[in-house]
Amino acid sequence: MRQKQQIENIKGTKKSAGIVKLGPKDHSSLFTGSPNLTVARKVLGGKKSVGQSAHPALESPRKDKRGKKNTSASPKANLETDGHAAASGLKTPRRYRPGTKALREIRKYQKGTELLISKAPFQRLVREVTSELADETTRFTADALECLQTASEAFVVQLFEDSVLAMIHAKRVTLMVRDIQFIRRLRGI
Repeated sequence: MRQKQQIENIKGTKKSAGIVKLGPKDHSSLFTGSPNLTVARKVLGGKKSVGQSAHPALESPRKDKRGKKNTSASPKANLETDGHAAASGLKTPRRYRPGTKALREIRKYQKGTELLISKAPFQRLVREVTSELADETTRFTADALECLQTASEAFVVQLFEDSVLAMIHAKRVTLMVRDIQFIRRLRGI
C-alpha cells in the first residue's frame, strides 16, 4: 500500500511527466546498440531534439558556462579551466590494464600483411648503405626496394620471435638486449 502511494506521488511531479512506463510493453527493440541510431527522448525520459543520437559519445561538444564550445583537446585542459571534472560533465580517458593495449597491437600486426617500416626512410637507408659500399651511384627499381624491405622485415620479425623464446626460457617478461645477442650468436650472424 505504501509503495502505491509513493508511486502515485512520483507520478504527480513535473519530473516524471516525460517518463514512459516500461510495463507490459517491451521497448527493447528501440535499443539495438547501434551508435548511429537516433531514439526518441520520450523513451529515455526527455524531449527529442533533431540530430541527437542515443549514444552520449556521439553528441556535439558541451558548452561551458559562458555559452562557448569547449574545444580543448584533452580532458586535463578542461579540468584546469572548469575546476573539477564532475561539474563539466567530462569523463577521464579510458585506462587499460598493463599489457592490454600491447596484446591488441600484437593481434593487429599479426593479422595484417602490410609493411611495417615506412618506404621513404627505408629507401634512404638502402641508398646510404650502397653509397658507402660502391663509389658510383646505384639505381633501384621500386620492385627491388620492395623485395629488400620485405626480406629485411621478415628477418627482423623472426629475430624478435626467437628472442622472445629466449626471454621466456630465462623466466623473464622483459625482452633484453642479451636475448637478441644470444639468438644472433646461435644463428652465427
